[in-house]
Amino acid sequence: MTGSSTPNRGEEPRPAELRVGVVGLGVAFNFVAARVSGWSHVRFTAACDLRPAALKTFHDEFGGEVYEDLAAMCAGDQVDVVYVATPNKFHREQVLTAIAHGKHVIVDKPMALTAEDCAVMNDAAEAAGVVLLCGHTHSYGPAVRAMRRIISSGELGRVRMINTWHFNEWMYRPRASWELDPLGGGNLVYNQGAHQIDIVRVLGGGRVRSVRATTGVWDQARPAAGAYSAYLDFEDGTVATLVYNSYAHFDTAELTGWRGEGPRGPETNLKARERLAQLTGPDSESGAKEGWRYGSDTRPPIGEPALANFGLTIVSCERGDIRQSPDGLVVYGDNEIRTVLVEPDLDASSGAFQNMYDVLYAGAPVLRSGRWGEATVEVLEAIMTSSRERREVTLSRQVAGVE
Repeated sequence: MTGSSTPNRGEEPRPAELRVGVVGLGVAFNFVAARVSGWSHVRFTAACDLRPAALKTFHDEFGGEVYEDLAAMCAGDQVDVVYVATPNKFHREQVLTAIAHGKHVIVDKPMALTAEDCAVMNDAAEAAGVVLLCGHTHSYGPAVRAMRRIISSGELGRVRMINTWHFNEWMYRPRASWELDPLGGGNLVYNQGAHQIDIVRVLGGGRVRSVRATTGVWDQARPAAGAYSAYLDFEDGTVATLVYNSYAHFDTAELTGWRGEGPRGPETNLKARERLAQLTGPDSESGAKEGWRYGSDTRPPIGEPALANFGLTIVSCERGDIRQSPDGLVVYGDNEIRTVLVEPDLDASSGAFQNMYDVLYAGAPVLRSGRWGEATVEVLEAIMTSSRERREVTLSRQVAGVE
């Protein structure tokens, strides 16, 4: 399946069309636009942003209406769903605005800065009778979904242990100032942790009992956590470890491949450090990040969907192990080792949009609901609290996964 095809192939066409208004034409929307814009059943009909260049590009590419005020966009009748893809600290206010106008909402990860904010958003959505779901996490990825299918089949027995690791150069990519400000929802945990947490919660069933974690600030020139290790204890006794190191040395893509472009090596991370060192100050770094955003002349091209494994995840069950590979999965059973080829299809960028369409027009369940997002943010908060207070944190907002 390519980015220009519809995930509904093989089915009768459905007459309904999902009309989406976007708030926040940034880096995330580059990926969403590349993956979703060719679908026949989803259309971008409006956008809200403060950058004239981004609004002009959107209007030129999609013909949609453009706004600088979210309430004005939501007041119209050209939008069924609002996609919130702004910096984390704005999510609560903007989601509540969309809900107040009766719009369904897809909100980018993480759902908000606190679980309490998430609860307010969920209460509002439930009271208004609109769908609120969380998007843009790698738990929508095809390899993760294939792992979950094997787990659900029961062929390997119940899950006992999940280990996931990601090593890359995230901390040395050009970052906007808020991405390095922990008080503004910026650090590795809040910007990337939702991916790992969602992956292990999907594979482990969702309900985490407690968290013990340590975060690391290893470069004082970039004063935000750029590494963490976390231990998650699930209510059913399953355990999971999450390790993320973004300080640009080893890269797990050497083992798993990345976006279909083959293995990456240490040179990728060295070049990231070199590029950042050539920038002469915060304005230059912010300018480089600006060049990645939607509407910029220098925004990078987005290729066809690929497995894009988020690091390396290994699931240990009673009668076997499952690990990711560049082509899919390897399953180690009691009596055989087999490979499972996985075709790229929906991914972190597009999965929520297909799910929203299926929920509204085919009666499908919400896969990553607002309550699911609230539970993920509770784990994010617990990682930070556990590291700061050096103790185990018990959770209370967890919900089961939906398959």
